[in-house]
Amino acid sequence: MMIKKLFLNILSLICLPIGSVFAQGRLDRPEFFRDGQMQMEREIQRLQQQSQQQPTTGVEHPSQLLTIDQGKLRWQKYLFQDGGFSVWMPEGIKSQETIVLNLAGNKLPFEVFATQPQNYRFVSAYSVTLKPDQLANSTQLLSLVRDGIVTETNFTLVSDKPTTWQGYSGLELTMTDQDELIGFRVYVINDRVYVLAAGQKNISSLSEEIASFFDSFRLLE
Repeated sequence: MMIKKLFLNILSLICLPIGSVFAQGRLDRPEFFRDGQMQMEREIQRLQQQSQQQPTTGVEHPSQLLTIDQGKLRWQKYLFQDGGFSVWMPEGIKSQETIVLNLAGNKLPFEVFATQPQNYRFVSAYSVTLKPDQLANSTQLLSLVRDGIVTETNFTLVSDKPTTWQGYSGLELTMTDQDELIGFRVYVINDRVYVLAAGQKNISSLSEEIASFFDSFRLLE
């Protein structure tokens, strides 16, 4: 239950389900992953039968599905139309949820999508559109998000350093929780905050799989 422990346990940070809004809640609750379980065949069938309405979050059309099998993980490209980005995530138990992060008394909702392969957790999240005054100081905003993650998850912060993504400000965070090492990338891009998080058990440094996940982040054109 690393995921709300990854987003709320990331961020306490997850993505709107197609056609509905999930209730707010902690990602470590027992039912969090239950509703997200589905096999690839079912996901493909759903995509084939969906209406012309574009989903908020979804796998690309089945004919475009690319599953890169590295032996341990099978990867798919996910499109987040409302968030304006794409990312590669491994197949696993899927979950979607709306999470509200408390930033020094101000509430910032995030749409969060997670997959949970064995021994891993992967989370992609984006905030609602922010107002100009909220974006005036990106360094402060990133610090507030970092502090919100630490407060909500009770993870131990191991490292915290600034980074950039194509010129946009960001933070690289590494945290631990018992036997799990969790990496975060937090970016302020245009008028949103984006958070990527991935955790793996019984490791001392972030794996190539986690690095590949972070590197796959792209904005939609």
